[in-house]
Amino acid sequence: MLLNNKELIYKQLVEKLYDKCQRIQAENERCVMRVNGIKKIVRRRNHDVELLKRRLDKHGDNWRSVPMVAPHPKGKTEQKRRGPKPKNKQGTDEPGTPGSGPGSNPPAARKPRKQKAKQPLGNFQPIIPPPQPQPHIGT
Repeated sequence: MLLNNKELIYKQLVEKLYDKCQRIQAENERCVMRVNGIKKIVRRRNHDVELLKRRLDKHGDNWRSVPMVAPHPKGKTEQKRRGPKPKNKQGTDEPGTPGSGPGSNPPAARKPRKQKAKQPLGNFQPIIPPPQPQPHIGT
C-alpha cells in the first residue's frame, strides 16, 4: 500500500512538471514569434526608408542638407523632477504649532490645483525647409 501511494505521488509530480514544461515551451514559442514579427517590421521599415531615399535623390530634393532633429518624446526639451514641497517656515514662538504666536493669522484655505491639459501624441510638425528660388533657363 505504501509503495502504491509513493508511485501515485511520483506520477502526480511528473505530470505537474510536464505541464509546467509545456507552458514554458508555449511561452518561448510566443516570444520567438514576437521577435520574428518585430524583425520583419524592422526589415520592411528599412526597405521603405531606402526606397524613400532613392526617390528623393531621384527628384533632386535637398533632404541630406537639412538638419535632422528628432522630437522629444515628452514634447519638452527637459523635464523637471518634482520633489516634496519645502515646509513654509514662518516665525513662530513655539515649535510644532504653526500660527500660534500673537498676531498671527490662522492658515488660509488652499486653492485647488490647476489640472494640465494632456496633448495628443500625434501632433508633430515636420521640419520643412523654405522653398529656394529656381533659376530661369531660357531667353
